[in-house]
Amino acid sequence: MNESQTNLDSLNGGEMFLLDKVVSSLVAVRKGVAAFQAMEASLMNAALALALEHADGSRGDGDLPVREVAAEIGAALRVSDRTVQRQLDQARTLTVDFPAAHAALAEGRISRAHVHVITEAAAHLADPAVRAQYEQIVLQVAEGESASRLRPYARLVAHRLHPRTADERHRAAATVRGVSVTDLDDGMSELLLTAPSPLVHGIRDRITRLAKAVQDDERAMQGARTAQEAGMVPGTGTARDGETGRDAMPTGDAGVAGAGADVQADADTDERADADTDGPRTLDQLRADILCDLALTGTPAGHATAHTPAELLGAIRAEVHVTVPVLGATGATGEPAMLDGMQPMDTATALRLAGTATGWDRVLTHPVTGAVLAVDRYRPSAELRRHLQAIDHRCRFPGCMIPARRCDLDHVHDAADGGATAADNLADACRRHHVLKHRTRWRAQKQPDGTIEWTSPTGRRYPDRTHPRVVFVPASGEEAPFERPEKTPF
Repeated sequence: MNESQTNLDSLNGGEMFLLDKVVSSLVAVRKGVAAFQAMEASLMNAALALALEHADGSRGDGDLPVREVAAEIGAALRVSDRTVQRQLDQARTLTVDFPAAHAALAEGRISRAHVHVITEAAAHLADPAVRAQYEQIVLQVAEGESASRLRPYARLVAHRLHPRTADERHRAAATVRGVSVTDLDDGMSELLLTAPSPLVHGIRDRITRLAKAVQDDERAMQGARTAQEAGMVPGTGTARDGETGRDAMPTGDAGVAGAGADVQADADTDERADADTDGPRTLDQLRADILCDLALTGTPAGHATAHTPAELLGAIRAEVHVTVPVLGATGATGEPAMLDGMQPMDTATALRLAGTATGWDRVLTHPVTGAVLAVDRYRPSAELRRHLQAIDHRCRFPGCMIPARRCDLDHVHDAADGGATAADNLADACRRHHVLKHRTRWRAQKQPDGTIEWTSPTGRRYPDRTHPRVVFVPASGEEAPFERPEKTPF
């Protein structure tokens, strides 16, 4: 074992046995909680059914029986009757519209968080038969994934099953774009922007890149001031790069993964930091400050320093990752494009973005299973990294949702032990789980189908699979042929 192994290595056999029992008990408790939550939903729906028998929709106060029942339950449970009324509606949606999900919750196969994702993603599916098909597909993934990982998959399946195309729904949804303000306490307010997903994700990506560049500067200059105050001569080392493709693990504070600019320490020119008595700002604080600068002045100049001048900050651009299905782009199918592998978007916007890109990847997938078969690019690139990003989408540790573009490339079988630098031995891992794999007893093994089987310190095994964007079987029961469209969209 590496000398830097964590305290898990100090657990003796008896302690590891106890940990195993604790984990098993927690799993059993969670299953029991899920069963009681399903029972609660059934009781809530029964109460609502009693009220609805006496509700009169033709009158303005026709929902009084529902309010009466909600008040009765709320008083007994010491919960607001408004909250109870929402819970009554949610219980009816689950038990009546999504009976398979309700049954899975009762059996402890999924959690209430999964239920929320399943019902929310399919809220626009009005046909009971379509909802049943949706449940059948999504529950297969829900039982083996976290709720956060289930969300993009559920949204995509719901989009594919919707009678209207993604482009049609996007045009209708775009009419409600707008900006609103909610005033908070202590002189603070919240700004809410509703706009097309690529624009919103692009805004966040750009202010994050700007914030990381400024944060690197502030940290370097803070270190220089500390050294100067201690009577030391400031060095000229560069800031650490948070993203690396090697297995070498960082020591100490690794900084922010993906920080873009190398900066040098200089204590003489940072008047902003001298005035900041609270120390370096957090990434969220910097995002907020920079967004205000951009919105009010048009530039991030208020955050420039001698080492990261306004011109350099202004040159930082947003980056969004868009997947455009070729058959969808040519109109052969209604499959939507995907933003960052997680958010369905309209094909028209995706094609405009692809048309302005300096390069783009072609990802060949199986037309039925959706499995990635090959990746190439029409401009030189780090082909292996792009190949794995197209397959992995996110960190390969169970439940993690860090996008692959912000991850390290990890040798599943350690390079130091002879592991090859090849696609079948590499996987994307965020810094947290990269460190976990190398410095604790967590172990990983990559299977021929791309599944990574993780083994915990107590011996439990957790498979992490690369889910296709959509899994549908043609009505004929035969696999669709691998045919290229007569015209490509680019």
